[in-house]
Order: sequence, then structure tokens, then C-alpha cells
Amino acid sequence: MVKIGGRSLDGSWAPSELAAEVASIAGPALLVHGGGGEVSEWCARLSIEPSFIEGLRVTDPETLEVAVAVLAGLANKRLVAVLREAGVDAVGLSALDGGIAEVALHPDAGRLGAVGRVDRVRPGLLEVLIGQGRVPVLASIGACRGRLLNINADELAAPLSAGVKARALVLLSDTHGLRLGGDLVRRLTSAEVGAALASPDVQGGMLPKLRAAAQAIANGVASVHIGAWSGPGTLHRLLAGEAGTTIVPEEATVTRG
Repeated sequence: MVKIGGRSLDGSWAPSELAAEVASIAGPALLVHGGGGEVSEWCARLSIEPSFIEGLRVTDPETLEVAVAVLAGLANKRLVAVLREAGVDAVGLSALDGGIAEVALHPDAGRLGAVGRVDRVRPGLLEVLIGQGRVPVLASIGACRGRLLNINADELAAPLSAGVKARALVLLSDTHGLRLGGDLVRRLTSAEVGAALASPDVQGGMLPKLRAAAQAIANGVASVHIGAWSGPGTLHRLLAGEAGTTIVPEEATVTRG
């Protein structure tokens, strides 16, 4: 399973490169995407000032409209179009479609606004599509009691990866992995994530990524890989532990390089 961050595919050829690699993957695939960079760009066009708390977007009513239009619209359909051109039978959805994710207001909604937290996933629809050889592409938009909510894509990817019993979760970002003390951490255990989260080096979008990684591992995903897109072969290098940061449940020594 692959989660695509908002700026992870900024290069002009990156979406097509990703699509070609997804097409080459042996076995089922599921993609979840955000689009924070594009949401911020559209907010700027509309004179809406973006704001974040611990890596999560503050989503007021105006920002929510932009997020839904961009994530469930432009970003989702562009990605589906590129995938289908590469021969991938992609199907564009959002987290609320078919009740894929049951969402509640985020516990910190008083500060964050229209932001959701995934309470439960219902993978039935995804399993049907995957069983048909299709590749679901999910935008991180949910709903609670008829109210649309923005969901952090990392926080959506973690329970979904466990729900579909994914062997691995790749969190593509604009950063090459977790850095502590200036060094890239190549391997981290789930037991060591807590200490990493407490480090002053871990800020912004890395916070929800590490929390999502720990949640996925705790719920049975064998490994989580955090890294940036670096051209053809990126997914294979990340999954092989040859790039980025790999998080595993087994006890091991943190490796830096």
C-alpha cells in the first residue's frame, strides 16, 4: 500500500514514473493520497492563509471547501488518469465513499476545525475492487453525520493498511526519511518511535507519519517505509530498505547513515 504526500510527486515526470512502477508491482496495490501543497496553493489564490498544528492542517469552512475540491477532485482524478494511461485499472474514490472509513471529529477539533479521525475502516469495497484486479485510489476526505471532514492522509493510510492486511505501507513524502541529529535514520523499531517523536528534530509533517507508522505496525503491518520519490525504482528501493527510513516491529538497533 502506498500513501502519496502532497509534494512527493512535484517533479514533472514523477507521476508518470510512479504510475509505471505501480503497473510493474506483482500483486494487489492500494493508493491513498493527500495534496496539501496544492490545497495551500489554491488557498493562496483565494487569499486564505494556511495554518498547521503539529503537522495537521487547520480546516476552517473556507479551507474545507478548497480541500474537498482539490483532494476529491483535481488531485484524485489527475492521479487516476496518469495511472490508467500506464495500464493500471485505477478507480478514484474518497474515504467516505461506500463507507470505507468511519470518521469522527478529531479530538482537537476545537483548534483544528473540520478535521476527522478514523475510528474504523470497512475494507469490503476495497477488497472487491482489488479482487477484480483494480487499484483503488483514495482521497483523504471523510464525513461524520453528513458533515464533510478533512483527514490527514497519513492517519488514513495507517488503519487502511491494516484493514486490507497490507504487507507493507510506503509513506511517500518530500523528505528522504527521518533525521535525528542531522543523520538519516535507516531503520527504526516501533518501540523506538516514542523516543523519536519526543526529539526536537521531529516536527511538522513527520509527526503524523511516525504516529501512523507505529499504528500500522501495532495492527499487523510488517513494515512501514518513509521516503521521497527519487525516480524510477523508488518503491522497490524503499521496500528493500535501500532508501528512506524503515520501521519494523522487531527489536533491532537504530541504523543511521
